[in-house]
Amino acid sequence: MTTLAEIPNLTRTCQEPAFTSAGLVAALEAAWDAIRARHPEVPAVVLIVGSGSPTKPNSNMKWGHFASLRWQSGEQRLPEVLVSGEGLSRTPVEVFTTLTHEATHGLADARGIEDTSRQGRWHNKKFAKLAAELGMATDKTDKFGYSACTLTEDTQRAYAPVITNLGKALRVFRHPETFGEAKKRTNNNNGVSAECVCPRKIRLSVTAFDEGPIVCGVCEAAFLPEDVDRDSYEFPTFGQPCTHGDDQADVTPADDSEDPMVFYDPTGERFGIPTFPFKLAPDGYATLRQLHARNLRPGGQSVAAQLMWRRGKRVAFLYRIDLALPKRTATAAQLAALDKANRAKRVCPACLQLKPYQIPRRTGACLDCTPGGVS
Repeated sequence: MTTLAEIPNLTRTCQEPAFTSAGLVAALEAAWDAIRARHPEVPAVVLIVGSGSPTKPNSNMKWGHFASLRWQSGEQRLPEVLVSGEGLSRTPVEVFTTLTHEATHGLADARGIEDTSRQGRWHNKKFAKLAAELGMATDKTDKFGYSACTLTEDTQRAYAPVITNLGKALRVFRHPETFGEAKKRTNNNNGVSAECVCPRKIRLSVTAFDEGPIVCGVCEAAFLPEDVDRDSYEFPTFGQPCTHGDDQADVTPADDSEDPMVFYDPTGERFGIPTFPFKLAPDGYATLRQLHARNLRPGGQSVAAQLMWRRGKRVAFLYRIDLALPKRTATAAQLAALDKANRAKRVCPACLQLKPYQIPRRTGACLDCTPGGVS
């Protein structure tokens, strides 16, 4: 006959202790205290567990964060360390790595070191150096710098009891918040980055760039993207093409089947502005190239008239000579900046040698460093 004393206590061996949030936070705080015991400069913090889900559909999940002087305890200000509830679904080693990562930020804050930039997203080399001091190896990514951390084998062995105790408390995690499908962009805010010969740079929308050339007031060259060959670029034509560089004195028109006088419109009644056939502009007008030959510039004046030929497919704008101004003389600083920019374009990124020619953009290296040469 089996006695009561011989019946095993199945309740005690089959059921785990009830989960408490206090036990979870206590395990996380114990892990933080273990880090501080080995690195006393790491500050005491208020440790909380909260949401790490992104606030925008295209954002990344957050495993933790360190925020300086967020809490008040009497007369003392304490930093805050957040461990995301979503991150508790990971292994104990990964959760402890997050704590060590935030401890690195705490060490940088205690020493007054700027270890991040870009609103805390980019982790620089100073962070990587401090992370190595706390026993972590870092990997660099294009988006976050040296943010990705892993514990070294020696560090895992040193904290093995702490990580084991932390694993016993990781019995709960938070489900990530879900978003609907991200709204697709209907426009392009990046636009076009263009530069002139100076070089000065501007950024404008694709639509504005396609409307016609934008000319620099200093060097009087058109703004073009840096990867465009300036000598061979042809501006898009919309109705009447923009051909500022055409010269009525040095361009021979093709034989027109129409009478060139059809383009004689001195009042601008038909074409909007005074228009003249090729080589028949009256005195007092000049093209942009002719102004340059006289060491003049338009000086902010609007187009006064135009030449038209080749069935109206070719147009050259005319400016009033009496309103033109002398060309500006480049300052010493502008000449120095131009020389510096041109010199930089002749330095090969591969061998760092100064070449007598600009480094081709299509290869990114000089001819000597290009495998097989350049065809």
